Amino acid sequence: MNNIKLQGTKNEGRRTKNSTAYYLLFTAYCLLFSFQASAQEYTTVHQDESLKSLIEKYRAYQQKVDVAEGYRIQITYTTDRDEAYKSKAQLYREFDAANSYIEYEQPNYKLRLGDFKTRLEATAFLQQVISLYPGAFIVKDRVKIK
Repeated sequence: MNNIKLQGTKNEGRRTKNSTAYYLLFTAYCLLFSFQASAQEYTTVHQDESLKSLIEKYRAYQQKVDVAEGYRIQITYTTDRDEAYKSKAQLYREFDAANSYIEYEQPNYKLRLGDFKTRLEATAFLQQVISLYPGAFIVKDRVKIK
């Protein structure tokens, strides 16, 4: 049998050298980029004194505001404003200890009752309300803190 050796072309050796060169360049680029990305840069912010004063006033106001996330009982909603206010008057006669609110969300007026911090408090009061207003339900709302 004759031993036949196959020889590659001239360009085959160049491709290997070029591939290695590209690989090394790519690796060097990745390393350089990773070092650059990990470098920390500091930014100094110069802010006007009036802006600082405004931020302090806003923080003080937020501490004074007596409103928080809580629950109310929605009694009814209607598109008729007069009906909403008549219902509020009737509700006040029946539950004078609880605050009632009318909120307008176009096109409806929503009659809501109470300022409850927890859903449990609202549920306990709902048991009293539901006998007179069977369609009443609990809603999440911004409530006044006592």
